[in-house]
Amino acid sequence: MSKEDSFWFAVAGAVVWLAATLFYAAFAGGLIEQAFWFYTLNAALVASAIAFFFHLTARLRRLPQRWRAPAALAFGVPGLAGSILVLALFDTLMPELPPESLGRYGAFVVVAYGVLALLALERPARTA
Repeated sequence: MSKEDSFWFAVAGAVVWLAATLFYAAFAGGLIEQAFWFYTLNAALVASAIAFFFHLTARLRRLPQRWRAPAALAFGVPGLAGSILVLALFDTLMPELPPESLGRYGAFVVVAYGVLALLALERPARTA
């Protein structure tokens, strides 16, 4: 994988993480965390969106399947680093959310990037 590919995967991953985190910050207190089923649905939708944008970036960069794991690492590192920062400064960055939202945001991140890791480790389809 080239340095240019790594750069674009990192940029795409940072943008997707920022959009997901801003969505969570805007709607967690009033909508997302009101019911468990809605929180679960939202986590699944965000994980799907992250997977979609990872695959979109891979297709736009014409990345072969064998380079998906390093690409997922480049895609995920900015989001994981940003999430660690948000978790460390949660009370400061999201003061309107209750303290239990800290764990919910952490779970939100684990689910989203867990799905990304599973997709990156997916075995390529065998050709006949």
